[in-house]
Amino acid sequence: MDAVRISDRSLVAIKVVKSREQELQIAQFLSSLQHTSNHCVPVLDVLEDPLDTSQSLVVMQYLRPWNDPEFVMVGDVVDFVKQMLEGLAFLHNYRVAHRDIAPPNVMMDGRVLYPHGHHPVWRNRSPDAIEDLVPLARIDHPVKYFFVDFGLSVRFAPGQSPLVLGDVGRDADVPELSSTVPYDAFKADIYALGNFFDREFAQKYRGTEFLGTLIESMKQRQPALRPTATELVELYEKMRKTLNPADFRWRLAPRSEPTYERLFNDTVAVTKNSIDQLRRFVRPE
Repeated sequence: MDAVRISDRSLVAIKVVKSREQELQIAQFLSSLQHTSNHCVPVLDVLEDPLDTSQSLVVMQYLRPWNDPEFVMVGDVVDFVKQMLEGLAFLHNYRVAHRDIAPPNVMMDGRVLYPHGHHPVWRNRSPDAIEDLVPLARIDHPVKYFFVDFGLSVRFAPGQSPLVLGDVGRDADVPELSSTVPYDAFKADIYALGNFFDREFAQKYRGTEFLGTLIESMKQRQPALRPTATELVELYEKMRKTLNPADFRWRLAPRSEPTYERLFNDTVAVTKNSIDQLRRFVRPE
């Protein structure tokens, strides 16, 4: 549920969790770590459920789905992948495996896209739900993405084996998932995030071919062949430096788009982007 924080009138989200379950402890632990690479949903407060003392009310920063509004430029994807890899490396470096990486469990702080706010339910409308809103462009107003929902997560002690059991999580494509054969929870996270990138970007849009090598390494069938999250951050940073920044403003064209429609939409996008760029440099007297 959504609510408003009295101190500053900012939107917050409230989730009910079992007080003794690991989800609460992991979320609080991760939220307490101050680092630019921390992409775990911020926990603002924890309250006792007045109706059930076995439960807690977790007050978190209000976030919206990572793809609402939709991605429109190649640079949107470049930044998203960078943040998600950094966030996963941060998790793993603190010995936490998410174990349920999937589109519903990634969200963003989109406040910069709606500088005058928006309705918490009808997210593309004004706070009073009367006017339709047009979001600002992510490429000019960068957002921050977050992993959410640590209900299946595990925090390992230093030196503890990361082997787990359980055919769990939203991504059933992870090949090693098993309720009887132990598998490396960190390597399963790597596959799940790679599958995320593959399904949501590489398979859907033209212009995302630069992700091919990264995704291939993350989706190796043999878990031992997959790089660690830290290695992936380094690999992606090297690869990102080879990209032409001018291409970041190129439109994300759906692979399902007919050629004639793609040519028309590309022309419109180039024209609109040129006008937007001129507006940034030309100021009225």
